[in-house]
Amino acid sequence: MEKKSFLEAMDKWRTPERLVLVTSVNESNEPHVITVGWKMRTSFNPPMFAIAVGNGKYMHECISQSEEFVLAVPGDDLAEQVLACGNQSNAFEDRFKKYGLLTKTGESVKSPLIDNCIANFECQVINQVDSGDHTIFIGQVVNSYSSNEEKQNLLVVDDQAGYEVLAEEAPYAVGVVKK
Repeated sequence: MEKKSFLEAMDKWRTPERLVLVTSVNESNEPHVITVGWKMRTSFNPPMFAIAVGNGKYMHECISQSEEFVLAVPGDDLAEQVLACGNQSNAFEDRFKKYGLLTKTGESVKSPLIDNCIANFECQVINQVDSGDHTIFIGQVVNSYSSNEEKQNLLVVDDQAGYEVLAEEAPYAVGVVKK
């Protein structure tokens, strides 16, 4: 073991990382979507997820105001779209239309489900925690949905053996575990 910078040490651990799409609505109930890598399950009973969103992101404002979000799990067929939603900076464009993300109305939140994802979880924000340059939003799952289609989960990957890169735009590559 040698002492290294934080970023050098993180390079040993940062991939693979599962990706999700997060939707929410602004104060006019207009839907927005971003790609999120920092997320985790936090409770089975009741079911909860936590997501970290950059404090300067428009999605941060949307979730803070609406107090809700949908966590949508994309499959391998959405690699290009997920990469684009994570790298694009124009928060006000209609990314659903631009990238062919099919929306569906859920039962309990105004944030749209993404119908061409593997799974969707409607979440009500029950807490938020300041975490430096990000805020951690903790959402209680109020409804869950899943597809009957068999698709692989998308991951942030690198050049390690065992992964197939499906889309790449520096500094990110997304892919799946090789079959």
